[in-house]
Amino acid sequence: MKSERSCNALIAVPIALSLLLLGGAAEAASLSDRASWSPLALVTDLSADALPTGALAAADRALAATDAARAEVGGKRSGSRKALLYSLLLPGAGELSLGEHGRANGFFIAEGAIWTHFVWFQVAGHLRKDNYIDQARRHAGVGVSSADDTYWKLLGQYQTSRGTGADAYEETLRREARDLYPTSPADQDAWVAERLPSGDRAWAWSSEEAQTSYRATREDSRRAYDRSKYSIAAAIVNRILSAIDTQIVSRKQSNAARSERPGDGTPLLLLADTAPDGSGRLYLTRSF
Repeated sequence: MKSERSCNALIAVPIALSLLLLGGAAEAASLSDRASWSPLALVTDLSADALPTGALAAADRALAATDAARAEVGGKRSGSRKALLYSLLLPGAGELSLGEHGRANGFFIAEGAIWTHFVWFQVAGHLRKDNYIDQARRHAGVGVSSADDTYWKLLGQYQTSRGTGADAYEETLRREARDLYPTSPADQDAWVAERLPSGDRAWAWSSEEAQTSYRATREDSRRAYDRSKYSIAAAIVNRILSAIDTQIVSRKQSNAARSERPGDGTPLLLLADTAPDGSGRLYLTRSF
């Protein structure tokens, strides 16, 4: 209701002033005792004697109050949009721009905890990865320190890269090759040779215990990396919550400022008409 009354007051001002000028012009043009007429003469007729006492001053105050209210509303909206943008960039920054330091500190602390969690598990995952690669080099004869994750996974699945038997990766490749080329041993050998690790990439574990320790360390590394990814989701949620919070705070501040404004909600009307002698009259009314 308050916003509707404010809009009505804003609309009443230009309508009333237009009626004043148009009505005064019509009356002045119809007067035969005037040899000539001009807008300047009409404005001259709007003298202090033709208006109620203090009406012009009250009208000026009403217009000034309207401009101030409009500027305040625009400023609040602009501040709300900036706070929303700040919160999306850094949770808590939007609350800080609105003067809510306590709420801002809560989001700052949460954001710091989220990224501390991310860095902690990224470092843990990297250290464990270095550890299981070192285990593979010392206990399986691997000569490389960088390879894709599929290669390191195979080291945990097979005791050796070459040979026969269930623990040999080569045996698995040959079984797949026979399924693909059942009548062509040459094609089978070519297919296996293309995929079988060789040279520094070949491996053979010194013991089953060493391979088991390698699998456990690699699983710890993978789990640490997965946990660090949760921080990304938490950071997104923290930004959404901060953005919502800034809009709630902004609305509360706007409502508080509106309720503290003197005379808010009391309708102000600016009325104008013309007198029989062609002069104009301007009235500022306010209901209580």
